[in-house]
Amino acid sequence: MARLVFYHHPQAENFSLKYSSASVAEILSQREQSDESTKLIGYPFETPVYVLYEGDSEIESAREVDFDQEWLSDRIRDLPRAGQVVAFRLVELLEAAVDVRDEDEFRLYKEFEPQKIQQALDHVSWGAPLPTVAGEVMSNLILRHSLPNANHRTGIAMLQFCIESVDPDFEMPRTHVDDDSWREWVDPYIVDSKRLITVRRNNLRFKQLEDLDVDVVERKDGIQIRLAEFELDMHWREALTEYAGQHESHCTDFAQAVLERAGRDDLLDRQGPTKQEFLTYLENGLVERDFREMF
Repeated sequence: MARLVFYHHPQAENFSLKYSSASVAEILSQREQSDESTKLIGYPFETPVYVLYEGDSEIESAREVDFDQEWLSDRIRDLPRAGQVVAFRLVELLEAAVDVRDEDEFRLYKEFEPQKIQQALDHVSWGAPLPTVAGEVMSNLILRHSLPNANHRTGIAMLQFCIESVDPDFEMPRTHVDDDSWREWVDPYIVDSKRLITVRRNNLRFKQLEDLDVDVVERKDGIQIRLAEFELDMHWREALTEYAGQHESHCTDFAQAVLERAGRDDLLDRQGPTKQEFLTYLENGLVERDFREMF
């Protein structure tokens, strides 16, 4: 049987794996040195493994936040114009998702970090082939994780807007989570994306688990990461670069799959938008859009 440990604490999703050891004394020492709230789990393998989890003691409900103009303006006023435009639309998408989905799905696990949106835009190959631009927009927004939740769903929406900025008549294949097609073709892309970004941020922690003969790490939502399938033995900076590249390729493949599934092979070789063309569409092409239909 595979030796499995949880990445998120089973009773507290906002607590995530920070350190592991076969020594009780060592894990207690790490706990004493932590400045965060902590939880411990001892896994009763033949050789026990002890895991320290860190996180916030409380998770805020998205419905308790008033995403009004003043709230948003206070957080994006120092961004360049491009970052402000994308941040505004991302928050609108988050609001729409909160309105449509169950409240339990939208807990706020982190602070809104709008400065990361500008960083994401700076790493897109604007003007490259459309699947590349759309995939990189999606990938970099997900990697920077600027929103407190729904980064994958809003990333897919931004991929859609990127395609629409080149062809406003483009019709996106259904990607709703309550649609059977989600589980058929969209969900595997998101699951693999979550695997990649989790390994990217935790290669050294996962290497430590691998050295303790742990086989599988399980994220929330039952997503399992088989450690033997990933290269973990590298400097954490190298891992950030390596897995960011893999994630961009993965999202570019998704963009291509979207175009093929929509029957738009004619767009596969079309030049993608420039940054200004994308921003112009976000500002002017979505004015009367009801984003709730996307969730």
